[in-house]
Amino acid sequence: MTISLDTFIEIGDQHKICEDYILQTFDPIPAIILSDGCSMSNNSEMGARILCYLAKQYLKYRGVDAEPLNYHKMGTWIIHNAELIAKQLGLNSSALDATLIVAYYMKNIDKTIIYFYGDGCLILKDESGIILKSVDYLKMNGDPSNSPYYLSYLINDKSNKNYKDLKLFKQVSTIYEDGTNTKYDAEYDEETIHLIGDHISTILITSDGLKSFLKKESNGSKILLSPEDIIKVFVTFKNTNGEFLKRRLKTQMKSFLNVGISHFDDLSVGAFLREK
Repeated sequence: MTISLDTFIEIGDQHKICEDYILQTFDPIPAIILSDGCSMSNNSEMGARILCYLAKQYLKYRGVDAEPLNYHKMGTWIIHNAELIAKQLGLNSSALDATLIVAYYMKNIDKTIIYFYGDGCLILKDESGIILKSVDYLKMNGDPSNSPYYLSYLINDKSNKNYKDLKLFKQVSTIYEDGTNTKYDAEYDEETIHLIGDHISTILITSDGLKSFLKKESNGSKILLSPEDIIKVFVTFKNTNGEFLKRRLKTQMKSFLNVGISHFDDLSVGAFLREK
């Protein structure tokens, strides 16, 4: 079994700075890590990078354990070390207001494990079709909220209390290619972990920029496209050599622009391919 990795990142057309960051590594295990900085927090593009590299370090020294890593221990270690680095760089702790998705492959159990700290999406493809998993934060009345729970709130009591007072909850949904949709609700700070078995050939993790694609109509208005409308092209590769994801998505983004489709939020995507 061969594991191939690749990543893609592109700034949103309404942003001046890309606040997403993504990296990949094979040292010591195959992993992709992405972070999406909060647009309302200064220097969150720096925070996103800090979180990604600390997660990489954590995997380097802890990710070869026989059992999957503890979700809360990893998140706590990352954010407390990020706090020290932010202070040394003269950054406010709010610079660490960023989501984090950590995906890594464990050879001994032959599974890819994905941890979500905040919102984001997971795209899976196997012989039966494409599956979209989405992590979102909602208000008590079910309306969407653009306020995911950040690890940085663990180091700021005031921010943590303010977030708790918002009374938001986490919703994890799964949408199958036939339109079937299942959902479950969880506490805003509850762990969200996906274990993906060997029957899945393609795994993509993405920031919530996947939900920011707009199509310009002939009358000048714009409509928001659902992720289900566009993800098929994300997992259709002519070949899987080298930078297979970058090639596919660079070409696709140009094609989208030609028909009036663009994404207003930053977009980062990481891909695992399993090939025999």
